[in-house]
Amino acid sequence: MRIHIALDECEAHGMCALHEPDLYQLDDEGYAANADFPVPQGMEAAARNGASRCPMSAIKVVED
Repeated sequence: MRIHIALDECEAHGMCALHEPDLYQLDDEGYAANADFPVPQGMEAAARNGASRCPMSAIKVVED
């Protein structure tokens, strides 16, 4: 499983990191710091939760 974030759609609401700070990282301006990253084993539910919190629907969970 991995996360893909459409950085051009991210508006720095920060809801992903607010709810799942161990998985979603923000840059100094509050935007997603990484566009693509793997989900560590055991954090699948956190990945889905953080993605569902994005008001812009910019976060996609990609099942491998």
